Amino acid sequence: MLVHCDHRTPRVRYVMQHVLERMLGLSVEWASGAEEFRSAAGPRLHYGKEQFAGAAHLPWSGAITDLPTNDPPIVDRRDGPALFPVGDGEDLCAGIFFLLSLADETRCQDRDAHDRVPSASLFTVRKGIADRPWVDERVARLGDMLEAHWPGLLNRPAGYRNVVTVDMDNILRYAARPVHRAIGASVRDLFAGSPSAVPERWQVRSGGVPDPYAKAIDLVASKRGSAQRAILFFLMRGEGAFDHAADPRDPVTQALVQRAGRECEIGIHPSYGTGRNNAMHTEERDLLQRIIGRSVRASRQHFLRWHIPETLRFLSGFEHSEDHTLGFSDRAGFRAGTCTPFPWYDLEREEGTTLMLHPFMVMDSALIERQQLDTDDVFRTMAAMSDMVRAVGGQFVSVWHDRYLSGHREFVEWPAVFERVMEHARP
Repeated sequence: MLVHCDHRTPRVRYVMQHVLERMLGLSVEWASGAEEFRSAAGPRLHYGKEQFAGAAHLPWSGAITDLPTNDPPIVDRRDGPALFPVGDGEDLCAGIFFLLSLADETRCQDRDAHDRVPSASLFTVRKGIADRPWVDERVARLGDMLEAHWPGLLNRPAGYRNVVTVDMDNILRYAARPVHRAIGASVRDLFAGSPSAVPERWQVRSGGVPDPYAKAIDLVASKRGSAQRAILFFLMRGEGAFDHAADPRDPVTQALVQRAGRECEIGIHPSYGTGRNNAMHTEERDLLQRIIGRSVRASRQHFLRWHIPETLRFLSGFEHSEDHTLGFSDRAGFRAGTCTPFPWYDLEREEGTTLMLHPFMVMDSALIERQQLDTDDVFRTMAAMSDMVRAVGGQFVSVWHDRYLSGHREFVEWPAVFERVMEHARP
């Protein structure tokens, strides 16, 4: 595909490479000027104000160069919301860049109790963009337009994918915990009216019975045939108010992590304080790599706490790195309006990076704890998300937690829900 743009900036190159090459499978060549573009034969695409005979055209508004400091202009149309409207059309490249560059998230000053940008403050949520894979639907329409001009042109990459991910926040419920904590927990169980948990805890600690949270690994492994990828993100820190992992230096914990590594991909779940502490992040990643004996390239921040650009710039320094933090902690949806992995664009440095962001659409705890949905509603919500992703050939990513997949005690209902979702989301 020969591409011409009056203003060929790093931002324009970034969007064209992602949309045309990654999403539509085209090889992009850039015209050196208008005359070369006008006289060329074959498939051609112009991004600008002028239209060229025989070439596909994407309207230009100038917004990709000068993003608005407030919300971008948006109008509701029959085919959904249009960003940066231009006449009867829209500046598709500017809209996609605004969403994928995380410009709104970067500039938002609102913070919740965990120093995160609240979902309700985001443009994608306030304007309904997060309810559908807006980018993917628009790109699919662009692909149809190009195919109508030049039948057989597209060589779209492999379609719909199901990716299951699990945040191993605890790893183990009873084992590999300090004795003083086990005693304190036993006392709390007695006062909370759960006396049966006391002998269970000490039976597990003595090795008499398996730790109940280990069942999460077996459950995910049993459904590997339903997903292209299964990634377990391990938390490597157990102290503090928000980090509750079993001791990662305990032989019992390490044996379980090593077993998990034989069944699934392993990722790092950097602890609560790592968003601005690169040394802590490196320490945890190095420890996990020593345990499993190989490099770790996938990461998801604990509590979804990241800071842009610091956290992502740090991650982009790792070769072949990918981050899976982009999603909601309190609802389902498409935080950046897409269900296709994309490279992070560093707005401060005005350059694309090799760090791939893998957005997720649904998280068990967001639906169960924040939205108070029952088992059937959780299934229906996740199934509906996977159906929307399937329709555009995207990557459906679900997030689960070891406690829910264990089926232990208060979590007894959730393994069956997981199995239903995996069967529905099967490619």
